[in-house]
Amino acid sequence: MISSDLVGVFGGSFDPPHLGHAEVASSFWKNFPNAKELLIVPNYTSPWKQNKKTLPETIIDLVQAQFESFPNTKIWDWEIKRETPSFTEETILELLKVRPNDKLALLIGEDQYSEFHKWKNWENILDKVDSLLVFRRFSQSVPQNAHLQKFQDKIVFLQNLIVEAASTNLREELPKCILENRKPIVLSQKVWDIILKNRSYC
Repeated sequence: MISSDLVGVFGGSFDPPHLGHAEVASSFWKNFPNAKELLIVPNYTSPWKQNKKTLPETIIDLVQAQFESFPNTKIWDWEIKRETPSFTEETILELLKVRPNDKLALLIGEDQYSEFHKWKNWENILDKVDSLLVFRRFSQSVPQNAHLQKFQDKIVFLQNLIVEAASTNLREELPKCILENRKPIVLSQKVWDIILKNRSYC
Protein backbone atom coordinates (compact mmCIF):
# COMPACT_ATOMS: atom_id res chain seq x y z
CA MET A 1 0.00 0.00 0.00
CA ILE A 2 3.00 2.32 0.31
CA SER A 3 4.34 1.46 -3.15
CA SER A 4 5.67 4.28 -5.30
CA ASP A 5 3.68 2.68 -8.14
CA LEU A 6 0.34 3.27 -6.38
CA VAL A 7 -2.05 5.50 -8.32
CA GLY A 8 -5.27 6.73 -6.76
CA VAL A 9 -8.35 6.86 -8.99
CA PHE A 10 -11.03 9.29 -7.81
CA GLY A 11 -14.03 9.50 -10.12
CA GLY A 12 -17.31 11.35 -9.97
CA SER A 13 -19.45 14.03 -11.53
CA PHE A 14 -17.60 16.96 -9.87
CA ASP A 15 -20.56 19.08 -10.95
CA PRO A 16 -19.40 21.21 -9.22
CA PRO A 17 -16.34 20.08 -7.24
CA HIS A 18 -16.44 21.15 -3.59
CA LEU A 19 -14.41 21.07 -0.39
CA GLY A 20 -15.60 17.55 0.40
CA HIS A 21 -13.81 16.38 -2.74
CA ALA A 22 -10.72 18.31 -1.68
CA GLU A 23 -10.77 16.60 1.73
CA VAL A 24 -10.77 13.19 0.02
CA ALA A 25 -7.67 14.16 -1.95
CA SER A 26 -6.04 15.48 1.22
CA SER A 27 -6.81 12.24 3.06
CA PHE A 28 -5.38 10.17 0.22
CA TRP A 29 -2.06 12.01 0.35
CA LYS A 30 -1.91 11.89 4.15
CA ASN A 31 -2.37 8.12 4.07
CA PHE A 32 -0.22 7.44 1.00
CA PRO A 33 2.45 10.16 0.82
CA ASN A 34 4.69 7.98 -1.35
CA ALA A 35 2.03 7.26 -3.96
CA LYS A 36 2.89 7.99 -7.56
CA GLU A 37 -0.20 10.02 -8.48
CA LEU A 38 -3.82 10.78 -7.76
CA LEU A 39 -6.00 10.84 -10.87
CA ILE A 40 -9.22 12.85 -10.79
CA VAL A 41 -11.63 11.28 -13.28
CA PRO A 42 -14.71 13.40 -14.06
CA ASN A 43 -17.41 11.42 -15.80
CA TYR A 44 -19.60 12.49 -18.69
CA THR A 45 -22.64 11.07 -16.96
CA SER A 46 -23.31 8.35 -14.42
CA PRO A 47 -25.40 5.31 -15.41
CA TRP A 48 -27.71 6.13 -12.48
CA LYS A 49 -28.09 9.88 -12.96
CA GLN A 50 -29.50 12.31 -15.47
CA ASN A 51 -27.24 13.84 -18.10
CA LYS A 52 -25.22 16.83 -16.98
CA LYS A 53 -26.17 20.29 -18.13
CA THR A 54 -22.73 21.70 -17.37
CA LEU A 55 -20.35 21.65 -20.34
CA PRO A 56 -17.43 19.19 -20.13
CA GLU A 57 -14.88 21.95 -20.63
CA THR A 58 -16.38 23.86 -17.69
CA ILE A 59 -16.22 20.76 -15.47
CA ILE A 60 -12.55 20.31 -16.39
CA ASP A 61 -11.80 23.96 -15.56
CA LEU A 62 -13.56 23.63 -12.20
CA VAL A 63 -11.79 20.39 -11.34
CA GLN A 64 -8.44 21.89 -12.28
CA ALA A 65 -9.10 24.85 -10.00
CA GLN A 66 -10.17 22.62 -7.10
CA PHE A 67 -7.23 20.22 -7.17
CA GLU A 68 -4.34 22.25 -8.57
CA SER A 69 -2.79 22.82 -5.14
CA PHE A 70 -2.30 19.10 -4.50
CA PRO A 71 1.01 17.50 -5.51
CA ASN A 72 1.04 14.87 -8.26
CA THR A 73 -2.71 15.20 -8.72
CA LYS A 74 -3.90 15.23 -12.30
CA ILE A 75 -7.10 15.20 -14.30
CA TRP A 76 -7.66 12.16 -16.50
CA ASP A 77 -10.36 13.22 -18.97
CA TRP A 78 -10.94 9.87 -20.68
CA GLU A 79 -14.45 9.39 -19.28
CA ILE A 80 -15.78 12.89 -19.84
CA LYS A 81 -14.52 13.01 -23.42
CA ARG A 82 -16.23 9.74 -24.35
CA GLU A 83 -19.66 11.36 -24.01
CA THR A 84 -21.22 8.08 -22.83
CA PRO A 85 -22.30 6.78 -19.41
CA SER A 86 -19.27 5.87 -17.31
CA PHE A 87 -18.82 2.36 -15.96
CA THR A 88 -15.96 1.91 -13.51
CA GLU A 89 -14.88 -1.43 -14.92
CA GLU A 90 -14.25 0.10 -18.35
CA THR A 91 -12.24 2.93 -16.79
CA ILE A 92 -10.07 0.56 -14.75
CA LEU A 93 -9.41 -1.67 -17.76
CA GLU A 94 -8.46 1.34 -19.88
CA LEU A 95 -6.11 2.64 -17.20
CA LEU A 96 -4.42 -0.75 -16.90
CA LYS A 97 -4.01 -0.80 -20.66
CA VAL A 98 -2.23 2.56 -20.80
CA ARG A 99 -0.47 2.20 -17.43
CA PRO A 100 0.21 -1.54 -17.06
CA ASN A 101 2.86 -1.13 -14.35
CA ASP A 102 0.75 0.95 -11.98
CA LYS A 103 -1.13 -0.36 -8.95
CA LEU A 104 -4.56 1.24 -8.88
CA ALA A 105 -6.32 2.35 -5.71
CA LEU A 106 -9.99 3.10 -6.38
CA LEU A 107 -11.54 5.76 -4.14
CA ILE A 108 -15.27 5.58 -3.44
CA GLY A 109 -17.64 7.11 -0.89
CA GLU A 110 -19.29 5.10 1.85
CA ASP A 111 -22.63 5.34 0.05
CA GLN A 112 -21.07 3.81 -3.06
CA TYR A 113 -19.36 1.16 -0.95
CA SER A 114 -22.69 0.06 0.55
CA GLU A 115 -24.06 -0.52 -2.98
CA PHE A 116 -20.84 -1.71 -4.60
CA HIS A 117 -22.09 -5.28 -5.05
CA LYS A 118 -24.75 -3.87 -7.41
CA TRP A 119 -22.20 -2.26 -9.74
CA LYS A 120 -21.61 -3.74 -13.17
CA ASN A 121 -19.02 -6.55 -12.91
CA TRP A 122 -18.04 -5.39 -9.42
CA GLU A 123 -15.99 -8.49 -8.62
CA ASN A 124 -13.87 -7.98 -11.72
CA ILE A 125 -13.21 -4.39 -10.62
CA LEU A 126 -11.93 -5.61 -7.26
CA ASP A 127 -9.84 -8.29 -8.93
CA LYS A 128 -8.14 -5.66 -11.09
CA VAL A 129 -7.41 -2.95 -8.54
CA ASP A 130 -4.74 -3.10 -5.87
CA SER A 131 -7.00 -1.57 -3.24
CA LEU A 132 -10.41 -0.03 -2.59
CA LEU A 133 -10.25 3.15 -0.50
CA VAL A 134 -13.54 4.06 1.15
CA PHE A 135 -13.99 7.63 2.35
CA ARG A 136 -16.55 8.79 4.89
CA ARG A 137 -19.46 10.99 3.89
CA PHE A 138 -21.85 10.73 6.85
CA SER A 139 -20.65 8.10 9.32
CA GLN A 140 -17.92 8.15 11.94
CA SER A 141 -17.58 4.42 11.33
CA VAL A 142 -18.61 3.00 7.95
CA PRO A 143 -20.87 -0.09 8.21
CA GLN A 144 -19.37 -3.20 6.61
CA ASN A 145 -20.75 -4.46 3.30
CA ALA A 146 -21.00 -8.23 3.81
CA HIS A 147 -21.10 -8.89 0.05
CA LEU A 148 -17.47 -7.73 -0.21
CA GLN A 149 -16.21 -9.99 2.57
CA LYS A 150 -13.80 -12.01 0.43
CA PHE A 151 -12.10 -8.78 -0.68
CA GLN A 152 -11.55 -7.39 2.84
CA ASP A 153 -7.77 -7.50 2.47
CA LYS A 154 -8.04 -4.93 -0.32
CA ILE A 155 -10.38 -2.51 1.47
CA VAL A 156 -9.09 0.48 3.44
CA PHE A 157 -11.42 2.84 5.31
CA LEU A 158 -10.06 6.39 5.28
CA GLN A 159 -10.49 8.53 8.38
CA ASN A 160 -11.12 11.70 6.40
CA LEU A 161 -12.88 14.71 7.87
CA ILE A 162 -16.59 14.63 7.06
CA VAL A 163 -17.60 17.64 4.98
CA GLU A 164 -21.34 18.02 4.59
CA ALA A 165 -21.50 18.77 0.89
CA ALA A 166 -23.16 17.24 -2.15
CA SER A 167 -22.92 18.41 -5.74
CA THR A 168 -26.62 17.66 -6.30
CA ASN A 169 -27.64 20.06 -3.53
CA LEU A 170 -25.18 22.68 -4.72
CA ARG A 171 -26.65 22.66 -8.22
CA GLU A 172 -30.04 23.41 -6.70
CA GLU A 173 -28.69 26.22 -4.52
CA LEU A 174 -26.32 27.89 -6.97
CA PRO A 175 -28.79 29.91 -9.07
CA LYS A 176 -29.92 31.82 -5.97
CA CYS A 177 -26.36 32.09 -4.65
CA ILE A 178 -25.20 33.55 -7.96
CA LEU A 179 -28.09 36.02 -8.00
CA GLU A 180 -27.18 37.16 -4.47
CA ASN A 181 -23.41 36.96 -5.10
CA ARG A 182 -23.16 34.68 -2.06
CA LYS A 183 -20.51 31.96 -2.17
CA PRO A 184 -21.58 28.62 -0.65
CA ILE A 185 -19.28 27.76 2.25
CA VAL A 186 -18.38 24.39 0.72
CA LEU A 187 -16.98 25.93 -2.49
CA SER A 188 -13.42 27.16 -2.80
CA GLN A 189 -12.90 30.74 -3.92
CA LYS A 190 -11.25 29.59 -7.16
CA VAL A 191 -14.20 27.37 -8.07
CA TRP A 192 -16.66 30.12 -7.17
CA ASP A 193 -14.83 32.62 -9.37
CA ILE A 194 -15.08 30.31 -12.38
CA ILE A 195 -18.77 29.70 -11.72
CA LEU A 196 -19.42 33.44 -11.62
CA LYS A 197 -17.38 34.02 -14.76
CA ASN A 198 -19.04 31.27 -16.81
CA ARG A 199 -22.55 31.65 -15.32
CA SER A 200 -22.71 27.85 -15.61
CA TYR A 201 -25.29 27.20 -12.90
CA CYS A 202 -27.70 30.10 -13.41
